Amino acid sequence: MNDNGTQSMTLRDYWRAVVRRKWLIVVAVVTCTAPAVALTLAESPTYESTARVLLQSKPGESLFGSNVVSSNADRAVANEINVLEGDVVYQQLKTDLGLVADPPTVSGVSETSTDVIAVSVQSGDPDTAAILANAYVQAYTTVKRTQAINGLADAGRELQSKVTDLQAQVDAIDLELLTATPDQKTLLDAERRQLVDTQSVFKQRLDQIQVDSALTSGSAQLIQPAVTPTGPIAPTPARTAVLAVVVGLLLGLFAALLVDHLDDSIRTSDDLAKLGSDVLLLAVIPADRPPDHRPVALSRPDDVEVEAYRSLRTNVQFIGFERDCRVIEITSSVTGEGKTTTAANLAVVLAQAGSSVVLVDADLRRPRVHELFAIGRTLGLVDNLLRESIDLTVHPIDDHLSILPAGRIPSNPSEMLSGNRMAAVIEELKARFDYVIVDTAPTLPVSDAIALSRHVDGVLFVAQAGRTSLAQVRLCLGRLDQVSAPLLGVVLNRAKQRNRRREYGTAYGYGYESSGSYVAHAAERPDRAKPNGKK
Repeated sequence: MNDNGTQSMTLRDYWRAVVRRKWLIVVAVVTCTAPAVALTLAESPTYESTARVLLQSKPGESLFGSNVVSSNADRAVANEINVLEGDVVYQQLKTDLGLVADPPTVSGVSETSTDVIAVSVQSGDPDTAAILANAYVQAYTTVKRTQAINGLADAGRELQSKVTDLQAQVDAIDLELLTATPDQKTLLDAERRQLVDTQSVFKQRLDQIQVDSALTSGSAQLIQPAVTPTGPIAPTPARTAVLAVVVGLLLGLFAALLVDHLDDSIRTSDDLAKLGSDVLLLAVIPADRPPDHRPVALSRPDDVEVEAYRSLRTNVQFIGFERDCRVIEITSSVTGEGKTTTAANLAVVLAQAGSSVVLVDADLRRPRVHELFAIGRTLGLVDNLLRESIDLTVHPIDDHLSILPAGRIPSNPSEMLSGNRMAAVIEELKARFDYVIVDTAPTLPVSDAIALSRHVDGVLFVAQAGRTSLAQVRLCLGRLDQVSAPLLGVVLNRAKQRNRRREYGTAYGYGYESSGSYVAHAAERPDRAKPNGKK
């Protein structure tokens, strides 16, 4: 328990939540995997071919200058990748190949710690991918060479202009020397030599530029040409399926835990413990289907489910040692939770223990007791309530068990069940039988069970595992408490197989044999005990 008094989840609780919602996980996995694989298989294959380019000058290139790669290698390589993927190279490729339609684009990736660029092209045809990869390298080299040549040509024209200007200045000095005085000639000769030296340096640089222009090849060297790929890079059904399964599994787990967190339905005794220590769990009934319409205690008395009803009988008998508990009302929150089945089987196992029992069908909305025992609905509870004098007519099943069916459906069930005539009928039945088991309507839809609770010794509340919520049980028990109904406890009905061993083994002292049947400890089998000391 944490500081707020709420129960914290353990790994076992998470595992149980996953097991409970396993179909939600399966649906999530299938929902993610099936469309992903189907779409992948429907895709056209894509092939990729890669060429590798080294960003450096060839031997003899740029004899008088520096290489293209700067001291900041990463930045230089990134710049070259931008050029490779740029529009200039793309247009050059179309020009080189004479293409009208737009070809697939290229992508460049720098290989770690090198000046090598991987030039990749993807296409639906493997040969096209290889051809375009090599063509992109050629177009990139052409663009870089053209840019380099144009740059050198611009520099050459600038130098040539400087040389021409210097030559004009030298020619002007030569003219002045013809008429200059000796002192003037000395100064003019020094100026002329300076101009000639400067002109010589510019001419030498111009010659260097002309050599560089002849040698430049684009500052890129193809070191590994692209080849035709042997297989496609996409689609990849196997990898897609694995990823889809992982994604579906994660989504399914999240959905399962979320739904389980939002679901407050009662599944185990731990869930019922949240109602408080004053609410007793009297039995956990497994979710077994009877072989026929009769109560399982009659049709299959050795079944595991019958042992659960016998444990309920034992608990009811123990409660009877402390207080008068002979008239027992059985109800639930809504229809379909097994209250009638519980009432019928409890009546049968009490009768099998030797007690005289009458099962009264007081569910005047949807009576079903007569169906379980295959008897008629005539002369039922309503018929007895409408008589002027109390002369109860019951249907004997055997020496110990009798049935009082509902009879005809009245228009005012709540009023009939809460009236003095009902109290008189119960007193008459109580005088004739050891136990009076009363099946009533659900508590939430109608008030019949609340109205009848004033005439009984105890109320058994049936909750269906996995269906009845804690909120419903709290509301029903609250309504019963408002009228001071004598609540005996709760019966958890239709529990799953995985919860049964734990519930029975810890709560009721049953051991699970290798054959799969349950055996009660001898001290907990007072089968012949009679209520209130009756012999």
